[in-house]
Amino acid sequence: MRPYQRQLACSLLLLLLTTGAALLGCHAFWPRTRPAPPRTNVILLIGDGLGDAEITAARNYLVGGAGRLVMERLPVLGRMTTYAVVENAPHLPDYVVDSAASATAWATGKKTSVGRVSTAPQTGQPLPTLAEQSRAAGIPVGIVTTAAVTDATPAALAAHINARTCQGPADMALCPDFRRERGGLGSIAEQILDQRFEIVLGGGRTRFEQRLDGHDDRSTLLQTARQSGFTLLTHGGELEKPLIPPILGLFAAGDFDRLWKGVPARPYPGSGPQRCDSVGRPPEQPTLEDMTGKALEVLDRVARQRGRPFFLQVEGANIDKSAHAAEPCAQIGETAEFDRAVDLAWRYAQEQGNTLLVVTADHAHATQVIPHPLAGAHFPGLLATLVTNEGALLTIGYATNVLSSPQTHTGSDVSVFAFGPHSERLSGRHDQTELFAILAHALGLHS
Repeated sequence: MRPYQRQLACSLLLLLLTTGAALLGCHAFWPRTRPAPPRTNVILLIGDGLGDAEITAARNYLVGGAGRLVMERLPVLGRMTTYAVVENAPHLPDYVVDSAASATAWATGKKTSVGRVSTAPQTGQPLPTLAEQSRAAGIPVGIVTTAAVTDATPAALAAHINARTCQGPADMALCPDFRRERGGLGSIAEQILDQRFEIVLGGGRTRFEQRLDGHDDRSTLLQTARQSGFTLLTHGGELEKPLIPPILGLFAAGDFDRLWKGVPARPYPGSGPQRCDSVGRPPEQPTLEDMTGKALEVLDRVARQRGRPFFLQVEGANIDKSAHAAEPCAQIGETAEFDRAVDLAWRYAQEQGNTLLVVTADHAHATQVIPHPLAGAHFPGLLATLVTNEGALLTIGYATNVLSSPQTHTGSDVSVFAFGPHSERLSGRHDQTELFAILAHALGLHS
């Protein structure tokens, strides 16, 4: 029987018979096609150094032991491993990661060694990133951070280099093969300009004030960016204006200032009891939620114009930097700001639909919630006691570097909170490299 005859026979059966068996037999005659999965916006929020202990300390102080931060209310919860690999023996794990190797894992789906930015250990081979693949597919890309935009976590999406410290043309001592005058890709700042992502917001202006090597006019990167059509921003108030991509906002010379202040942790019996002071930032430095909101506005508009999804990475960077300095008040203040950005992104995802929201950390840090010294514990490191909104004493200890700063990262797994399409794939335990595949699939990059 020819195809058109089978289809005619099927139609007659449908008219004459009403049994389930007849219907099933008819379906067998028709070709079956699997519809293409809808493309999904992706918003990835990274709390730098926001391990479970850091979340617990912030929750206890901000909303009480029985409360929940916004990120903890997202419906899907998973766990993620964070280890790197050893540079000269990449088959061996390096269990305590830095931000560069960690961000490389979810940016590229590949492991690398500590200090490397989206390059392979030993060979230095560039590893294609999720942001680059998105750009090639016409998907608009945004990067937001409270650190320098050339810092490790944002850099992993935009650059390939053997050492995270090679952030500007004048910082290339450890990266000679990447110098532009030698035919290399250039510093992280130079590569960010080359990428021309739709919107990049954060600090790090001094890197872009450096002069380009190998150019006769010795222009600065800022001059080059302006001449090549970037919309340049240096004050938070400029986010209120309509902006045309590509947009580069550099609101601080380096990292943003901390929002909260308090007495740092000290050797036994520690500092405090104390309440944290909210000191704010200079007016030129916008809030993380303001930068996130502008990035969503720009990316949403461009994505709709192109008929594409968008990809946005947002980093609360100074959680980590405050923990390194054993400053619990600054750390909690930065976590509170990060959680507000999560709230904004979640509201966007709920209102717009078809948006995968993922909240996680690049690594855990040194924070420990411990008994107060008066309870009889003699903690061997640095400690500070805070008075929470419940009126209770919250003692936080740091002991990865016993009586000094900076404190160091730890090798613990981190939590993953998620909402939206594909979020169920993040339930359970995963490695960071798997996050790359899940995000790429959501964006429609990988079938």
